[in-house]
Amino acid sequence: MAKINTRKSGFTLVELLVYMGIFSIIFLFIMSSVFYLQKIIQNNNENYYVRNQIYSNLNILQQYLQKSRVELEGSNLKLFNKNNILVLTLEVTNGQPKNLYSSKSFDTFRYLHFEKYEIQLIDEGGMLQVDISWLDGRKKVQNLREYLIVINRNP
Repeated sequence: MAKINTRKSGFTLVELLVYMGIFSIIFLFIMSSVFYLQKIIQNNNENYYVRNQIYSNLNILQQYLQKSRVELEGSNLKLFNKNNILVLTLEVTNGQPKNLYSSKSFDTFRYLHFEKYEIQLIDEGGMLQVDISWLDGRKKVQNLREYLIVINRNP
């Protein structure tokens, strides 16, 4: 007599629907994680751009501080050369810094908006403290405090 093969091959419709449901849930978890990571990376890139702009401006300011005498008038920082001629004024209005040279002025942070940009001399005029705050892409406040050394304190 011939044997009847009772073994099934393939999937039933119910099994296929269960497997597709499980795969869909796993796929949704993975995709939401990828989108969240992409948002975090984008926010970090924006903060890196802002910090890079700040540090490049502070680097220029530090180079001037090595050759100049410093006076702080309100929120404006004035740098004088050896001959007591005004070389650079860092003017802060409405939390936005602007460099004013003897012949021209320019906005160093044209596309950035700061919540706070404060400058003060500390340590008996030996250090310049710069406090900066801005909103990142998630609308959270980012703070940065830097110290610059003032070499030529008085005339």
